[in-house]
Amino acid sequence: MSSAEAPTSSAGLPARGSRVAQMDRERLARLGLWVGVALAIMVLCWHPLPLEPASGITPSWEAGMQMALHEGITFGNHLIFTYGPLGFLSVPTLWYRDTGTIAVLYTVLLRFALALALFWGARRSYGTLGGALVAGIAALASMVVLETVPFFVFCIWMLDRVCERRKRLMLMAAGGAVAGLELLNKLSIGIELVALAVIVALFAQGRRRDHLIVTVSAMILGLLFGWIASGQSLGSLGQYAHNADQIIAGYSAAMSFGNSGLLWQFGAGLIAFVFGVLAAWQMTADESARRRWGIIALWVVFCYLQFKEGFVLHEAKHAVMFFVPVAGGFLAMRWQDGRQPFGLGMVAILLAFALLSQRGSGLEVDNPGANAASWAKQLVQVSSQSRSASIIAAGREQIERKYPLEQSTLDLLRGHTVHVEPFQTAVVWAYRLAWRPLPVFQSYAAYTTYLDHEDADTLSSARAPQRILRNLDSDIDYRVQSFDQGMTTRTMLCRYQELQTTERWQVLGLGPNRCVGAPVSLGSVHASWGQKVRVPAPPNDHSFVFVRIAGVQVAGVERLYGLLYKPPERLLLLDGQTHRLIEGTAADGLVLRAPAAADFSRPFNVAPDATTITVAEIGGGRTASKPITYSFFVQSLSAGPRSARPAH
Repeated sequence: MSSAEAPTSSAGLPARGSRVAQMDRERLARLGLWVGVALAIMVLCWHPLPLEPASGITPSWEAGMQMALHEGITFGNHLIFTYGPLGFLSVPTLWYRDTGTIAVLYTVLLRFALALALFWGARRSYGTLGGALVAGIAALASMVVLETVPFFVFCIWMLDRVCERRKRLMLMAAGGAVAGLELLNKLSIGIELVALAVIVALFAQGRRRDHLIVTVSAMILGLLFGWIASGQSLGSLGQYAHNADQIIAGYSAAMSFGNSGLLWQFGAGLIAFVFGVLAAWQMTADESARRRWGIIALWVVFCYLQFKEGFVLHEAKHAVMFFVPVAGGFLAMRWQDGRQPFGLGMVAILLAFALLSQRGSGLEVDNPGANAASWAKQLVQVSSQSRSASIIAAGREQIERKYPLEQSTLDLLRGHTVHVEPFQTAVVWAYRLAWRPLPVFQSYAAYTTYLDHEDADTLSSARAPQRILRNLDSDIDYRVQSFDQGMTTRTMLCRYQELQTTERWQVLGLGPNRCVGAPVSLGSVHASWGQKVRVPAPPNDHSFVFVRIAGVQVAGVERLYGLLYKPPERLLLLDGQTHRLIEGTAADGLVLRAPAAADFSRPFNVAPDATTITVAEIGGGRTASKPITYSFFVQSLSAGPRSARPAH
């Protein structure tokens, strides 16, 4: 027998070993194709990572995520934010080399999964070459890395194919575990993945009870594993869930923002949603009703939650959080023979929406050659200890240049625990200060009474930071900064004394409580929306007046509307000047008037010294039958904030 001939059995068929070897080679070839194409898409469509630390509102919470893990500050029993203990994975910046490198590796894995998912989805309709081209264009148009797109494509795949029971349950367990872990990263994305995984369990072929048991069990195990692995206390997991509920419940009302220049996106979003429903309908024309409605349910939930992500805080950088994932997720829809041109046309329109939504966001699309060069450069930078150290050092220098602290200020801060108010946490990292944050460490995010109370309680406890570093770089949604957390602001005014004030910074030191007794009522006023109310003056130089506003909170139909989209914004007019009012903390006691002797030095004073106050609503949806109640109080002080040295 020639060596070129394959061994055969007595029946003239290829030997079993030869058939197995041939199947293995085919599997390896397919695996090589999938991995090779996905790697090529990832590299050629690489969007540079923000490796160097920077200053600003977003970099500061990103710094906080890595600082919390690095310094052992735990969630549940301390830190509260829209991200959890694995939130550092979403921060591929070298604030620290160890946590930063892990975050970069996670991002690379996520981008590979995204490229693989896009290729798999497009290949089913347009073939290997056409699918690779369409997937590459989709990845090139994407400026954000989202966990939701690969997971959504995985869920479509689970419903669109038939596999034996054991394999199906194993895949559901894997999906459940990923969803459970993501609940410890970004809360909104974790909830979205949980919802998608549950839909798969309900609509996949087989016994729903078995699917749900496996999926939910895997979610719990994934959650517990991530919680323990990140160094959290098992006993505080329940508190973490409660804190997460507060963060989610207050988000739509407090963080809503509308941009009249982006109104076209509502129509474009509706078109994108309809495209997906049509694609799902034709995809399941010959399938069971269970599979059809399962795929449609996946699309509806996917679009709804991405809509909330992109349209509640509706500005350029958030709008892409709807259009980019929807364009990517749409590729998972399989087009039957003869209908591929329709699908390709819809893909082109959705990608155009994704690109248009990025205008004004500061994001750019580079050519594939530049992307590949950027990928190689950043890979070398992260893997090299010396280059990583240089990036970290450059980040510190940049933050120090933008936010310089005088030596006298540093002398007051070093050797003491420090919290930064309202959000410039990156300064603590840059100057290597001892960080002891309030639970909601960026004040604009403490938008419910419960969250405000948590921060105020910390300032009143033995865990209070010894120093508070405040700055004025805090123009967020035209709010009054001290009104974001009325209870926390009043506690700070009572317990902290001014040590130093410069042009941009104020240093407060923890001291004895200067507030004498309980607040005394000055009476209440019932007024209609838009009606001006006069603010009573403080009775003496060592007291301040604050107000609790009732009747402006989201309730009834507005609560349902807020769940589906977002409730109307509340406006606050102080002496006729318009500000944003956060309804969730309006009843917490907002400091309105205080003599100079009772307040911090200007411009760091917390009382706007308003003589009139008015609350209105954008759109005027409220009726006069439900009035607003302004309850005024006066708080007496034993001394002014600059009359004594701190106890610590």
